[in-house]
Amino acid sequence: MRFRYSTSDLLQNEFDSLPRVPIILRREGFTVEALGLVDSGATVNVMPYELGLRLGATWNDSKAII
Repeated sequence: MRFRYSTSDLLQNEFDSLPRVPIILRREGFTVEALGLVDSGATVNVMPYELGLRLGATWNDSKAII
């Protein structure tokens, strides 16, 4: 697969580019479009707090052991 490299801030240059993939997340009637960072060596997935809130998640109900 090939992924487009881009920056997340207009002040960054091409050397700050990272592979990102557009994603659509759905949860209990909520839908959010976002850009995911491709990390083929990752063993853990993370989601920004604000994105979870937009999906209707309640973070206080779950604790992850990492």
